[in-house]
Amino acid sequence: MKVAFVVQRYGLEVTGGAELLCRQVAEHMAKYWDIEILTTCAIDYMTWQDEYPPGPTAVNDICVRRFPVDKPRDVKAFNRLSASVLAGGGGKDAELNWMQAQGPSSPALLDYLQQHKYTYDFYIFFTYLYASTFFGLPLVADRSLLVPTAHDEPPIYLDIFNELFHLPQALIFSTPEEQSFVNHRFGTMALPQEVIGIGVEKPSEVNAARFLKRYHDQLEGDDFVLYAGRIDVSKGCQQLFSHFMRFREDCPDYGLKLLLIGSKAMEIPTHPDILYLGFVSEQEKFDAIAASQLVILPSPYESLSIVALEAWQLAKPVLASGRCAVLQGQCIRSNGGLWYENYAEFRATLSLLLQQVNIRERLGTSGNHFVKRFYTWDRIKSQYLHLVYRALQLRHD
Repeated sequence: MKVAFVVQRYGLEVTGGAELLCRQVAEHMAKYWDIEILTTCAIDYMTWQDEYPPGPTAVNDICVRRFPVDKPRDVKAFNRLSASVLAGGGGKDAELNWMQAQGPSSPALLDYLQQHKYTYDFYIFFTYLYASTFFGLPLVADRSLLVPTAHDEPPIYLDIFNELFHLPQALIFSTPEEQSFVNHRFGTMALPQEVIGIGVEKPSEVNAARFLKRYHDQLEGDDFVLYAGRIDVSKGCQQLFSHFMRFREDCPDYGLKLLLIGSKAMEIPTHPDILYLGFVSEQEKFDAIAASQLVILPSPYESLSIVALEAWQLAKPVLASGRCAVLQGQCIRSNGGLWYENYAEFRATLSLLLQQVNIRERLGTSGNHFVKRFYTWDRIKSQYLHLVYRALQLRHD
């Protein structure tokens, strides 16, 4: 079958979220399907500024067809509009204006979908939140599947999404919590759907000692906890910084640092025990996880934490935000981590994990068993094949 994956941005430099999910699924399913990626020329989701040339290219042997963005986002104007619309009561026109401003706005991509509807057997759209899905999916609805990567956040309560979730032939969720939330919010229980998630892989050689040697001077011999991902207020990083700095004041006897890796979308406090390494390779990320005491997941908004799965793959425990039902659910199902909802709980759980090596090891081992059982690529590929075959049968019935 010829299958198009539609996503707002795509590339090796996009290392998280729905875009990474899209790329990894595409690369693994290319053995079974003739796959093309339909995306924009943008890299930065804040501005949607064109950075790639338009037209077809290849990324890891996958055909990628890029389309220009006709107008980059005015971030300040969009933030003002968001504050107004997400407060509620603006009506459909205001919400549609918000979606246009949300972007990425690519009439060329929409024209291509309309003109090439029957070129592809299926269109798989990744994430509900952006204009590429909102305006693109209805054009090919009877040949579409949606991977919503949805969570409990203000935009999902906009009325303009009520119809969108009923249009695709099937829904693909990342966790049971996401499935339950979407079905409750939109009443989509009758649609064909599956909880699939993602497979996780590690480099052939992961070396904690190599990482500790490379960053010996910065770490000063201290243990560290790791945050890996986009450093952003929306990812809970501001609260993480506040909690960690307060923890260091309250517990000065711990020789502990907070290590950050990933792209930066906010200011990082100047503090001797907060170290920012910037964007690192996949190899170095896994080396960092292996060298850490544990991985911290502060985000209140997740549909699935890939970093949690990567930590468990290396038998490392996680400490997660209990304000996120998905993260809490992942910790419960795996028995691979603890969670906190306020500073007192952050201090108590972090102290426990730092003091009790046996608890860290038991949680990490349990998480490792969980990943090996449910998050192998063989299992994920089989689920994608089964659901698409099911959708194809329903189309022909």
